[in-house]
Amino acid sequence: MRKRRSIQLWPVAAVAAVLAFGAIVMLWALLGREEPALEQPPKCIDGPVTPGIDVSYYQGAIAWPKVKAAGIRFAFIRLSDGLTTRDTMFEKNWSGAKRAGIRRGLYQYFRPDQNVTAQADLVIAAHERDPGDLPPVIDVETTGGKSPAQLARAIRTWVDRVRARLGVEPIVYTSPDFWRDAVGGADLSSQPLWVAHYTAECPRVPAPWQRWTFWQHSESGRVPGISGPVDLNVMAGEAATIE
Repeated sequence: MRKRRSIQLWPVAAVAAVLAFGAIVMLWALLGREEPALEQPPKCIDGPVTPGIDVSYYQGAIAWPKVKAAGIRFAFIRLSDGLTTRDTMFEKNWSGAKRAGIRRGLYQYFRPDQNVTAQADLVIAAHERDPGDLPPVIDVETTGGKSPAQLARAIRTWVDRVRARLGVEPIVYTSPDFWRDAVGGADLSSQPLWVAHYTAECPRVPAPWQRWTFWQHSESGRVPGISGPVDLNVMAGEAATIE
């Protein structure tokens, strides 16, 4: 009687074990599934590069620990669109990136038709409250109806004021064509260049710069922790230089 019962129970136990093993495998697959690898740009410089992103309120709520775990090491975070429009997610992004151990720099979408000094002062005040880890950025991609000479003077005014007050060299963000056509190729090559150029090849560096320090190589990247598309960047150099 016992022997017959043990023979009857063995298949049941075996099935249970198989089912349990299957459940473990499925759970492992769900939990351990790898996120898509970060999009990598062409290798355009000798030596390593460091991956980063730039964000604004358009990205919504960001899970910064997941962003860090995905390999992102720095983030440029928008402070404002000109003088009058503060980015509603700046404070959350600024503090969230810091807690996650991601190096931060703030940027301002520059409005040449608004008060240039006041725009610079907005950046200076935010930087003085919490300076982050990277110099502030002037995002130059609209003319505000200004001529190339007028636009170049406005940019220089912003850069000179931020440098004088903060003792850092502000970064200039622009695209090759915009700098050539809208700014007239003005010489701000003493400033670090953050070039925006989405290409399958290496980016064009607008004259008179000779090299880029940061390259925004995609506007449709995917990064774990961010629900939609995000700009992807690389910094020329080792991660250790900003970690």
